[in-house]
Amino acid sequence: MSSHKSVPVPAYTRTGRPHLDSANIVIVGNGIAGVTAALEARRYMPNTRIVIITEQIHPTINTPALKQFVLGKLERDQLLAYPAGTERAERIHVVTARVAYIHARQKFVELDGGRGFGYEALLIATGSTPRGLPSHLPGRNFDGVLTLHRLQDYLDLRRRLHEVHEAAVIGGGPHAIETVMALLQRGIHVHWLIRSATLMPHVLDQHASEMVIARVRRAGASVYMETEAVGIMGRVGTVAGIVTKQKQLLPCQLVLTCTGTQPACTLAEHCDTPVHCERGILVDDQLRTSVPNVYAAGDVAALENPQTGIYETRAQWYAAVLQGRIAGAVMAGREAPESFGVQWHATHLGELSMLTVGNPLATGNGVTEMIDTSQGGYRRMTLVDNRLIGYLSLGATQPDSLAIKRIIDDGLAVHDITKALLRGSFDARKYLSQLRSRAAHSILIPQKGYVAVANPPSQVRLLPVTGPLAATEALAQEQGKAHSTQPLPERVQVDAYANSKDEVSPFAGNLPALPELVASGPAPSKRHSTPRKL
Repeated sequence: MSSHKSVPVPAYTRTGRPHLDSANIVIVGNGIAGVTAALEARRYMPNTRIVIITEQIHPTINTPALKQFVLGKLERDQLLAYPAGTERAERIHVVTARVAYIHARQKFVELDGGRGFGYEALLIATGSTPRGLPSHLPGRNFDGVLTLHRLQDYLDLRRRLHEVHEAAVIGGGPHAIETVMALLQRGIHVHWLIRSATLMPHVLDQHASEMVIARVRRAGASVYMETEAVGIMGRVGTVAGIVTKQKQLLPCQLVLTCTGTQPACTLAEHCDTPVHCERGILVDDQLRTSVPNVYAAGDVAALENPQTGIYETRAQWYAAVLQGRIAGAVMAGREAPESFGVQWHATHLGELSMLTVGNPLATGNGVTEMIDTSQGGYRRMTLVDNRLIGYLSLGATQPDSLAIKRIIDDGLAVHDITKALLRGSFDARKYLSQLRSRAAHSILIPQKGYVAVANPPSQVRLLPVTGPLAATEALAQEQGKAHSTQPLPERVQVDAYANSKDEVSPFAGNLPALPELVASGPAPSKRHSTPRKL
């Protein structure tokens, strides 16, 4: 956990309390997590005052689309994550300013210039900043050296591409891979510099790394493993080449840095109450920080990895959208599911699809490793006690990534589907749908005297058990919608009844998370009913 760093004295202690506006919810940052949180909160609270404070001068951008924009497949207006004017239509007030300090004890934020906003709930959604090149690297400031992260970087890149024949890409993660492939599609020869001996060593093994590298080389790139730049050569202030630690000079007119990001935690350090930070702002499963009424979401938030117990950020579009939804719901007084589950990443490398879920490189006692190389692809699974903990797939087609993530998150037994998973022929979504349907037809709550029946499948209802269970279910099937039933309570928690000595349905242990089973609302999280210390 990071200590609370010394910060400048807030301006209001020198000049008097700033002029305060007020809002029910204040969100710092208009990235996808921040705006999604605002829209979700508005959905639950139509009359709440919601304010977004941002330093950006443009609307929220769909960042995964930026590489398609560079390729000329999208125009600038098509980059918007939401239609223009969405914030105004939803009565979300956007303020262009910088938040200088959080006065958590008095519940207001101070802006540059002496203005402030009081809040009931504050969301920090400040995103991340790129690592970039080392500050001591010679030539890092030449014209043509770009660190790709925000819209302005890609606008700059798109303007330059017509005069570039060769480019160098530095970095070994998914961002670098996608950038290399985008440049190759533009007919630009790429020198790809990777510092490690394998690609993405935390999620790809040696075979998978070699498979990806071979595919990229066949596409036309020159790949240099265990290679770092020691300097950038220039001609009249512009890039002319890059020098490696092996003393190679690689000619190029463009150097693109894709070396990862770090959470933008500066605001958390400018707070009168310590906000716990360690590789991001530490949050619980409700996205609450260590400071009351202060939340964090998106690239800046560090969530606990359920497999390792380590807090880590999830700098991905899907993760930011999900966290924005959860943060908006929680700030509006709703409860979130108990866990965000394991990490996952999916991308395309030309015609090759890559998917990693959980920990496919896990080792140790009790870990079983399974590998399949049929059909020109590669799949690796790791299991513990017949439960999937990691999945890696490379091939022409991509499995249902979120469904496989669901199997890992829910700890479902896979003994009867292992072969299909390993061969890449498993229909995960169909399997989960069948499991959910079976569970919905078979949940017994004996101490309450009801059985939950899905008939039609889209509607789960409670029927009083007036005789044998089978007879009650048969009656439901006959009468369908016409049967008079008690509606399922909005927040019924099935496992709350499993603590009794009475026997419950054999399907209860394999239930999917209740939000997918019950259409009326999410199940409450009992584990974090009050803020826990981080």
